[in-house]
Amino acid sequence: MMMDFHAQHIVRLALVSLAAMAVATCSVDQGIEPQVGVPAIRGTITFEGDPPANTHWVVVVASRDFPPSDVVQLALSQSARLNFNAGSADYEIKVPSLGSYAAIAVVWKAIDEPVIWSDVLGLYGASFTGGISFPDTVHVTADAPVVEGVDVTADFSAVDRGAVLGGRITYEGNWPDNTELMGIAAYRTRPENLLEFFRPAALNISLPTQVDEFDYRLATPPGTYEYTVVLWLGRGASVFDFKEIGFYETSPGSGEPAEVTVALGDTVADVDITVDLGLAK
Repeated sequence: MMMDFHAQHIVRLALVSLAAMAVATCSVDQGIEPQVGVPAIRGTITFEGDPPANTHWVVVVASRDFPPSDVVQLALSQSARLNFNAGSADYEIKVPSLGSYAAIAVVWKAIDEPVIWSDVLGLYGASFTGGISFPDTVHVTADAPVVEGVDVTADFSAVDRGAVLGGRITYEGNWPDNTELMGIAAYRTRPENLLEFFRPAALNISLPTQVDEFDYRLATPPGTYEYTVVLWLGRGASVFDFKEIGFYETSPGSGEPAEVTVALGDTVADVDITVDLGLAK
């Protein structure tokens, strides 16, 4: 089944985190100096809500495509760390080249956790409320190599979760050569249509590829989840082409989704999933 994500969750899905990938970041931005001839994207980030206590840093990244397919490019196309306690902060991304950037996103990182590119506080041109929303593209051209006014509202409630699901994902079969992204999502009820697939309660698209098994952690709001599913995306595919290739079952091979409940501050382990890579086509 093709899968995609509603606003905040599309955003996350789009800003792909391939687990445990580090980001090259700099110190808190102390001001933006004009750069002549250096292609750049600039704007102001306005923060809403209170930053979670485990906030490590916040940066703005620019991606050529949506969802991003090049994590190295993300690491090279990011701002300095923002002062997220200031209410608002100006940023500048010195992009590597002229061209179109399909997503400008505010990415959050937790203390002592790997970067998860789908932990997004806000996306340029996309609302986190109501309907399906996609980011606006920013064009950096020879006539206008510095694009100003790319402003984003960043909402800390997007990453203030308070609970964790964890377990082992076991991969059966051969990895497709065109594997681009792997993710895991938790839904309060099993989605019955595409719109509901756009609204996972929690999402992490930072899972590693080309492995036999992986012990994952998925930060979630407290509550009960009826459907915890592993997602696959092929290289060059659109966000509408995510496929479900395995989910948490009542027993291995039962084909029946298992329910899991997690309380505030708790971690529920042993939410194990067996993945059939033959479904990744």
